[in-house]
Amino acid sequence: MDTAAVVIAAAGGLALFLYGLRVLSAALKRAIGERMRVLLERLTNRALRGALVGMVSTSVLQSSSMTMVLLIGLINAGALTLRQGIGVMLGAEIGTSITAQIIAFRVGDYYLPVIAVGFVLSELFRGRRAGDIGRAILGFGLLFLGMSVMAGGLRGVARSDAVLQLLASLGENVPLGVFVGAGVTAVIQSSSAMTALLIAMGSAGILDLPTAIALVLGANIGTTITAQLASLGASLPARRLARAQLLVNVVGVSVLLPFVPLYARLVATIAPTLERQIAHAHTLFNVAGTVLALPLVGALACAVTAITRGREPAATSTPRHLAKAFLAAPPVALYQARQELLRVAAMTQAMIHRCREGLLERDEAALVEVLEIEEAVDSLKGDIESFLERIPGDALSAREERRLHVFRHATGDVERVGDQAVNIAERGLHVLRRGHVFSSVAAGDLTTLFDKTMFLYELALEALREEDKDRAQEALHREVEVDHLERLFRDRHLQRLDDGVCDAAAGVLFVEILHNLERIGDHAVNIAGDVLYAL
Repeated sequence: MDTAAVVIAAAGGLALFLYGLRVLSAALKRAIGERMRVLLERLTNRALRGALVGMVSTSVLQSSSMTMVLLIGLINAGALTLRQGIGVMLGAEIGTSITAQIIAFRVGDYYLPVIAVGFVLSELFRGRRAGDIGRAILGFGLLFLGMSVMAGGLRGVARSDAVLQLLASLGENVPLGVFVGAGVTAVIQSSSAMTALLIAMGSAGILDLPTAIALVLGANIGTTITAQLASLGASLPARRLARAQLLVNVVGVSVLLPFVPLYARLVATIAPTLERQIAHAHTLFNVAGTVLALPLVGALACAVTAITRGREPAATSTPRHLAKAFLAAPPVALYQARQELLRVAAMTQAMIHRCREGLLERDEAALVEVLEIEEAVDSLKGDIESFLERIPGDALSAREERRLHVFRHATGDVERVGDQAVNIAERGLHVLRRGHVFSSVAAGDLTTLFDKTMFLYELALEALREEDKDRAQEALHREVEVDHLERLFRDRHLQRLDDGVCDAAAGVLFVEILHNLERIGDHAVNIAGDVLYAL
């Protein structure tokens, strides 16, 4: 076999493997990604339980990177603590070795029937759970087809003395082998793919066990790149979790480094074939690392806290929950967008409160603060919309697709609530700086409409936050009351103007502020209506 044919076969096989892994992972994310997020959120109060959840979720999703992205998102949102996240992360270290065990057992020798069954299911049941299962089966079949092609192509490398000597040097120079393994894994961002490549090379007879172990150790370090990328721009605890994963793997590899030859001899005694030995070497290392680190979760949390110093910034125009890496897991990206939207919604709630305070208590600083917050709201609105546009709808379940639609609409309504608050603040500043004074009756009407509007908006946001149909329905009923009061207070005010009771200049501003509050109610109803649509 000439060099070009070897390269084409090996590269094509690896591409098929990676594509199969992507199809498998995407199907599982779509089918159970949201359930895994809920599982991680609810069952991780103890380190051991968290490790078991991390192991199971990573085994099912076939991706420790996916589990880490989920964890970073949950910690970023405050749903998990750093210690809980570390427990799950340690379990994920074991779960990621399952793929290597499956491949080494040669369960994919019958990949053609697997591909056929997966394809038929995915085509017959498009858009349904059975279709997602079919795509997962199809992904498994493609994964094993890629392994077969890759192993067949790599057998030609066994004829090259230069390649064999190069690979042998990696076994003799373990640190260099670790470095190469980390670099390749960081590029392809999949330790499973790297381990599969090593098993294929072992099957082709071009790799010995010490070399494979050195490269596997490097893969354990290289796989942490995904979490490092996902933590960029995330909260401080989320960044610390990413550092914890890197620290655990680097320390584990460093401890084993001098004993790789001895470790290779030990592993060789517990499996008959090189493929199984490579898989066992990967699994034993990860299991041992997790078992030793679990009692030290508290110390590990303290260590990464000391390494990654800082404090959480105050509310700014920088997104807290959005990061490019989350887009690799669309259900998680959708959850992150929801968290950022709710954060912006809370900022607009604060703007309405400050408007009320500034107008009724004649606090100019409160009104100026509203104008400052609006700059952040406008910027974040653009960030959320851009992030939502990049979430692929076809990778979501039908319910999640409806949520995506709701979040797009709600983002615009939340931002427009901020615009109405700015209008109120600007008119309030005009009232204060010109020395205008509302009559006691007008002040009372404003107080009433502010309170009713704020309650309505809170109902709509609670409906969005909790996906609560009853609160959404109540918001629709409350909006009728807000509309009625706006008309009633406006008509009564016009009568007071005719009677000469109120300041005419202040009266115009009063009517405009009533209208702004009524418009906030309209946007709240839009949000509630979208929630009803999603349910």
